[in-house]
Amino acid sequence: MPSSNFHKTNIKGDDLFSDFLRGAGVTQEEVFEEDGLVRVIQNWGEQLAQQMRINLFKNKTNASQTLSGSIANVLNETPKGYQLDTQAEDYATFVEDGRRAGKRPPLNAMIQYIQEKRQLQQSKYIRNAKDKVKATRSLAFLIQRKIGQKGTRKQPFIVPALNKVTVQVLSDRIGQYLSQELS
Repeated sequence: MPSSNFHKTNIKGDDLFSDFLRGAGVTQEEVFEEDGLVRVIQNWGEQLAQQMRINLFKNKTNASQTLSGSIANVLNETPKGYQLDTQAEDYATFVEDGRRAGKRPPLNAMIQYIQEKRQLQQSKYIRNAKDKVKATRSLAFLIQRKIGQKGTRKQPFIVPALNKVTVQVLSDRIGQYLSQELS
């Protein structure tokens, strides 16, 4: 279940946007009532999410595909306009920013990681063990301890996606849409 908000984009309620619409003789409500502009925002959000998934694949940080599968956009209407939230698994921030040494990740998260990563499940340590559950737990503890000692390196996938699919791109698309609708 996606749970972390990484990027919020507010679209409506901006003074320049309001002034532009007033000059065109249209209200914000009229523009947003039609699903055309909402679709423009949703398409941009999906392009951003897709770029995040591509970056995860390029970084080779998508072993179980749980993280890439959890990336989702939610478009909410707020008193000031629309807000696009891009959400993903909680651990996405640790992939993006790394984890400094000193604190261990949860043991259950490490067990799940081992269960999802075939390469670790097929390791001699687990494959040859009489008690595979105990061996998996032991390996998870070792990984947990190592991360606690050394930390993990950054593997950014969110910021590069935002650099490629910029808010300026969204603004340009909204401008194009409005100019087509108002012509």
